[in-house]
Amino acid sequence: MPHIELRELRHDDQDAAFQAVSASTSAWPRATFDDRDAFDRWTADEKVDARAIVEDDTVVGVAAALEVNGDREILLAVSPSAHEDAPTEALRLLTSQEAERPLYACVSADDQPSHAILARIGFVEHERDGDDVVYVLPPTLE
Repeated sequence: MPHIELRELRHDDQDAAFQAVSASTSAWPRATFDDRDAFDRWTADEKVDARAIVEDDTVVGVAAALEVNGDREILLAVSPSAHEDAPTEALRLLTSQEAERPLYACVSADDQPSHAILARIGFVEHERDGDDVVYVLPPTLE
């Protein structure tokens, strides 16, 4: 497996990150952008903590955490050209960097690959919201 890491999304990552998001087959409703300007505004929003998903020195996607209705929610979009384990590893890294629990994720009901990735990390279905499924990573007992 290639080396996967998350890093702060830098200005020089924006082109590759937007291309990865545009090519992504994932259906995370809060990672859908009509154009590059909308993507740039979203990543610049102080409420969004966007990180580049880097596979062996190449930006292959975006992972982010943001406040949604008072809850902490995560999302990611990964290019189809990335290694098949990249989404799972990126999500694992993101959840380890986000200390707040419960942690939520919202994906399209028909996005089966994302459902499988969330389940592998320990997310469980929380509720259905129209065409979307909200998952939660509950607090753990220590």
